[in-house]
Amino acid sequence: MSSSDLWIRDVITSYGLPAIILILIAISISQNWPWLRKCIYKCYLTGFEAECAELMAPYKKCLFESLQHVVSSDRVLRAMGCIRLLEIGVKTGENIQFYPDSTHLIAVDRNVKLAEYLIKGNRSWEFSHIIIERLITGDGSSLKEIPTGYVDIVVSTRSLCSVKSTRSTLQEIRRVLAPGGQYLFIEHTPENEGTFIRWLQKMLSRTRLWPSLFGGCNLDVDPIADIKNAGFYQITWDTFTLDGFVSQYFHFILSKQHVLGIAIR
Repeated sequence: MSSSDLWIRDVITSYGLPAIILILIAISISQNWPWLRKCIYKCYLTGFEAECAELMAPYKKCLFESLQHVVSSDRVLRAMGCIRLLEIGVKTGENIQFYPDSTHLIAVDRNVKLAEYLIKGNRSWEFSHIIIERLITGDGSSLKEIPTGYVDIVVSTRSLCSVKSTRSTLQEIRRVLAPGGQYLFIEHTPENEGTFIRWLQKMLSRTRLWPSLFGGCNLDVDPIADIKNAGFYQITWDTFTLDGFVSQYFHFILSKQHVLGIAIR
């Protein structure tokens, strides 16, 4: 037996079993990839995003305070003292607590089971003060079911990163808003150019690794430029860095920079 044959035999003896195990693991992951993605994203929503929503509560309270003073463009709703609000990316419904009583909500989300969650889920009692007018499965880039000038308020929080087209979504937001209607937003933004975190955000987004696991989220999307160019009558905005304790810190450092604002149709 030659020395090369001996080397091959030694390699197979030493690494054959680990190689077989790795191959079997890779096959198993490949076969169960859709299920794994679903589980990972569910843990992300109910864990990290819920924790972020709690940390952002003071910012949301300040932003949504203006909802108490909105007068609906709809004659019937105005007579009842109600408003019509469309939210893009409802997720686990953390924003609903800030909506005025009897708000007519149009919920837009990719979750096909959102209706079951909002109406029959364990937390459905938390949403009982609003009226769910319509549920749309989608990401907000196409709102053809909604007439032009139909809603008083549009809300998105940490959602523009996941839409197919930020520009198309903002065009649709502006279209469905009544004249004088408001778009309220809190969105995460990338770190400054030249930093390691910014490089990591680009790498994870452009390789599609991060979006494939976390609901289409692109960490390198900076929405404020598109909001400025969407044709709104007036925009006021500010930036802030989210701070506090979360259990999934890696997620946190990748999306802790935010922009908060109001755009008026």
